[in-house]
Amino acid sequence: MRLFIKNKIFTFTGSSFVLDEEGNKVFKVKGKWISPTHKKKIIDKDGKLRYIVRNKFWHFISTSCFLYDDSKQKIAMLTNNDFDIRSRYVLKGYQDDIVIKGNFSEFPKFTMDIEKNGKNIGKITRDFTIVRDSFVLDIFDDTEDAFLVALVIAIDNIADNRRSRNNSN
Repeated sequence: MRLFIKNKIFTFTGSSFVLDEEGNKVFKVKGKWISPTHKKKIIDKDGKLRYIVRNKFWHFISTSCFLYDDSKQKIAMLTNNDFDIRSRYVLKGYQDDIVIKGNFSEFPKFTMDIEKNGKNIGKITRDFTIVRDSFVLDIFDDTEDAFLVALVIAIDNIADNRRSRNNSN
C-alpha cells in the first residue's frame, strides 16, 4: 500500500491530508488553531480518531513528540537529539521494538525505513518543495497504516519545531 501525505498549502492549524494511490482521502490530519505543542489528530475516513501527535513543550537537548492512542493514552515518545549528526529518530516506550533508519544525506529529500521487531513494515520518503512538505509512505503491513501515518506526522512535527527554533535564533 502506498499513501501520500501532503501538508495543506494554506493552513493556520498545520493540517494535512492523506491520499491513497487512487487519490481517495484515507486519513485527515487535523491541527489546532493555536497550539504551542503542534497537537494533531489523525482521523480515519470514517471519522474515527486513531492517534494524537503533539510535541513536548520543553526542549533542551532533544526534540520530542508524543504519540497517543484513540483513547488519549500516551503510547510512545519519538525523539531526535539536536547533537546527533546522523539525525536518527528513536521511539521510546512503545510496546514493540520500532527502529527508524534513514538516509539523510540528500536533505531536504530523505528516505527512512521503519522496522518493527526486526521486520520492515514501512518506508518514508520526504520531498520538500518550496510550497509544502510532501511524504510518500510505503506500507508493507496494512494493519500498521494509521500508526505509520502518526509516525510521519511526528517526524514532521519535530522537523518543523527544529526549523522554527533555528529561524528564531
